[in-house]
Amino acid sequence: MIGREWREASDMRSSLVSLGLVLLAAALLRYWNLRDGPIAPVERDVIDPVLALIRTGSFRPTALAQPTLPIYTQAAVAIAHFVWGATLGAWRTLDRFGPAQVVVWGRGFSALAGTISVVVVYQIGMRWGARHALLGAGLMAVAPAQVSASREVGAGALLTLFAALALLLTLAATERARRKAFAAAGAAAGLAAACHYAGALTIVLPLVGAWMTRSDDSSRLSRALAAVASGGAAFLVATPLSVLDLPAFLNGVAEAARPGGLPGASVDLLRQLLWTLQWPGLILAMAGLVLGVVRTATGPGHTRWTLLVTFPLVVFGLAVWHGSAADAVVALLLPPSVLLAAIAVISGVSQLRRFSIPRAARTALIAALTVAAVLPPAIVSIDLARQAGSEPPAGLSAP
Repeated sequence: MIGREWREASDMRSSLVSLGLVLLAAALLRYWNLRDGPIAPVERDVIDPVLALIRTGSFRPTALAQPTLPIYTQAAVAIAHFVWGATLGAWRTLDRFGPAQVVVWGRGFSALAGTISVVVVYQIGMRWGARHALLGAGLMAVAPAQVSASREVGAGALLTLFAALALLLTLAATERARRKAFAAAGAAAGLAAACHYAGALTIVLPLVGAWMTRSDDSSRLSRALAAVASGGAAFLVATPLSVLDLPAFLNGVAEAARPGGLPGASVDLLRQLLWTLQWPGLILAMAGLVLGVVRTATGPGHTRWTLLVTFPLVVFGLAVWHGSAADAVVALLLPPSVLLAAIAVISGVSQLRRFSIPRAARTALIAALTVAAVLPPAIVSIDLARQAGSEPPAGLSAP
């Protein structure tokens, strides 16, 4: 249960209208000018194996430096697109189906995954309150890194979705304390790993949740093993070449794990977080992290606070220790970061009641902080979508 001191800021009545507006904004930022803009190199890394798969029937990409789930999902989208276009008479053979056609529906699929991620973040935030959930979802909707990933044929949108889903399912599992629930959370973590090897870090979530949850129905060890087993199974199903071509898989893992091992993989993590959250959002996320650490120690809700705080600390710490980071690390950090920023605004301001500050003043402060957190990244994301319309098109129009 949510503690008494948080009750004002944690009104659990959800507004479907407000959530609908947030989702509308998220969809507009992701679908606006989506067909425009040239095919980026990161998209080529997926599009070329997809075309090779549907033309040759070979499920093995030329390299295993990255897991294959994004390739297989985009291949399924491309096959559906080809069948639809063939039905309309747009093409009769695969010779007329190239990158220009793959990119149209492929980007649309990524945009859909990015929009669903906003819903998942909202559901996570509901564990703290409706206003926390709405602000967290709003920040997720306008975050430039997530908007950019959702406008590309790549792994970023799927990785963010499964990372957020792993957090949501872990929170749900701690509420039910059953092995099946932890297995579901582990499966989400396995699918995150099948999008990018960095996604394997999400297994920390169900393991921490299993350890902190008490239940008479199952032991901590059995719940943790269920999460690991289902995570491994999900990864193997989504990346079967990890078994069928073990040497190439291990070489790919070693290459990806080496600092700067993949061309263009290393990014300045702090600079990237600053770009996607902007200064107000980053400061609020740090304030929310401090607040979360305090609530982890003092309660109530030790488990959910620990899950929200531990994961970004572990991911950021490993990135610093490793000496380099990839865009995937930003994708993992984004869902908890936007929620921590929302908590800093809503729950942090609610603490001012202790100083007899009028409710109207607190409400005005929340509104001001909300605008400060949402507006700067929204401007950047709008500019991203607008610039796409001024660039050369990715390819020919398609049905």
